[in-house]
Amino acid sequence: MKMLLLGSVVAGCTHSNFADVESQSQFSHLKQIYQQRQAEASPEKVMTWLKLGNERFVAGQTTHDGVSSDGRARMAVAAQSQRPLAVVLSCIDSRTSPELVFDTAVGDLFTARVGANVISDDILGSLEIAVESGAKVLLVLGHTDCGGIKAACSHLHLGHMTQLLDRIQPAIAATNSRLDKDTVYSNQVGERTVSNRRYIAEVSHMNAQQSARQILERSPFLKEKLQNREVLIVSGIYDVDSGRIAFDQPKSL
Repeated sequence: MKMLLLGSVVAGCTHSNFADVESQSQFSHLKQIYQQRQAEASPEKVMTWLKLGNERFVAGQTTHDGVSSDGRARMAVAAQSQRPLAVVLSCIDSRTSPELVFDTAVGDLFTARVGANVISDDILGSLEIAVESGAKVLLVLGHTDCGGIKAACSHLHLGHMTQLLDRIQPAIAATNSRLDKDTVYSNQVGERTVSNRRYIAEVSHMNAQQSARQILERSPFLKEKLQNREVLIVSGIYDVDSGRIAFDQPKSL
């Protein structure tokens, strides 16, 4: 994991641009490490990197992946040429900022955010850009207590939200179908109401899983990247109460 960490090198370098960094040679060294780590990283190692970042966040031990809290040295390096390790598709919810919940720094993640992390052509294009640019993991991240999921379960029709919420209906139907077939599971989840946080979490998780499947169904480019083992495509759900992320098994073909 050494190639994924800049901590010991970057921590002492906190200036804002090329001219301010302690020396040109140090800046060049930081830049080389930052750019090479993406080329040398594997999808599996980046997946571990994401999990470790979330563990630090949950434990209240954030380090910004070893980058100085000032962050200006990394900003200067990334400004020359960004080399993120992963791309996260998440909801717009203010409690789920990927850069924070994975304890990362500037230049570490591509992020695409849309209500309830639904799939559209524009989102697919953005994800394709990220993977073509070297992202090794594509994570679709749902979350508990999702307002978009609640609105879809309430069959809200309002402005442009209507078409977005319509994309969540298949996840609601799939969750209800699973509950119908499994009495024990249904009893554990409880009432299928907007006020039942467990039910909303189950629909949100199903929605993230379905978005991950849609990515493969609708993007031949990303499907090929997965086939060639150039990227992992994973879904998961973020718990807004604990900060912890539960990851699903990576997608396979």
